[in-house]
Amino acid sequence: MGPEGSYSAGAPPALDGTWERGGRSATSAAIAGLLGVGIVYFYGQSFFLYFALLLSASMGHIDPASKDLLPAMARMLESMKNPVRVSLILSQFLLMLLPTLWIVRRWHTSGVREYVRLRSCSAAEIGLAATAVLLFFPANAFLSQMLVRLLHIPPMLLEANETLFKSSSAGEFLVVIAAIAITPAICEETLFRGYVQRTLERTLGAKSIIAAGVIFGLYHLQPLGLLNLSLLGLVFGYFFYTSRSLLPGMAAHFTNNAVAVLWLYVGESPSITSLSAGRDLFPAIVLAATPLSAAAVYVFAGVSRRRRIEREAAPPFHA
Repeated sequence: MGPEGSYSAGAPPALDGTWERGGRSATSAAIAGLLGVGIVYFYGQSFFLYFALLLSASMGHIDPASKDLLPAMARMLESMKNPVRVSLILSQFLLMLLPTLWIVRRWHTSGVREYVRLRSCSAAEIGLAATAVLLFFPANAFLSQMLVRLLHIPPMLLEANETLFKSSSAGEFLVVIAAIAITPAICEETLFRGYVQRTLERTLGAKSIIAAGVIFGLYHLQPLGLLNLSLLGLVFGYFFYTSRSLLPGMAAHFTNNAVAVLWLYVGESPSITSLSAGRDLFPAIVLAATPLSAAAVYVFAGVSRRRRIEREAAPPFHA
């Protein structure tokens, strides 16, 4: 174990930033950085959404006198979906990723890539991380369905909420993949794993996986998805902690979101798929896939551990 509560993997970056020179707590840095990026991101994104709302209203998509709130909301979201998708891409890269990298460089070290662990990993680790999340997707979808049925969420509200994820053409599908799968995989993983978990790990060790996972769930402000998102955050965090690389978590995050988008593209919804037509089939798929997902995580841990041991045992290269 390294001096900061994590396995060593190569030369650690020199902690020469302003926060480090002041001898302040790493845990406090993680919390302060998260709050700072959160304020910038949510307030900045609200301006994008506000202008999209004004544009939609000026085009007559919103009727203030309408008494049918849900249908009006559905029409509004349908008219706003492309501006919102663009605003999501811009806000995540400009207001989440860039501030995170600035904080790392300013507060902690000039070795930003080393600090957030943007380093190579094996193809096996990438493949196993993606496979584990793919096999966990049925359980995740089934849990969402159970919550929807338990809380009696109106189907129209669910359909309105899924507007951003739906696509009706190959071109729109690629746009949605860029906004919903590629962008969060890069930006959110850099913030939550590369910075928050990495910084908490210096004082909490493996417990940082739990802390960052729960924070990841809460950060999305989706009450129905809190449990699912937290579970996914734990899985992504485990990949990050075990492999000492940001890439497996990025691959897993992309896979989860891309599968959800693909599912909607082919005509089914992970949250509102009827269970009456396949009441026995879908739980059977969950029971079959979930142990396989756990097995993929187990194999991933073994591969990462062997790779880390080999890397640490390798003699230094001399020119």
